[in-house]
Amino acid sequence: MSNAEMMENEHQRRALAVEGALMLLIDGLASRGTISVDEAEDMLRVLGSSSEGSAARASSSLRVVKQIRRLRRGDGMATPGA
Repeated sequence: MSNAEMMENEHQRRALAVEGALMLLIDGLASRGTISVDEAEDMLRVLGSSSEGSAARASSSLRVVKQIRRLRRGDGMATPGA
């Protein structure tokens, strides 16, 4: 494997790690009520729009956020923990 291929693999691994960390952070902030469900959905859609793989990874976070919306009786702008 050439040096360029190794660097590309490292960049890809780091990008996936950052994407995963952002999704966890968004889920956590939305569940605590620090950010609204609407804001969380917007951020997750942006993350998911970069590739099919990202869309698949963001879909589970979007499901969590939709469940939070149901728990808050459909109020997507509520931020009870802010």
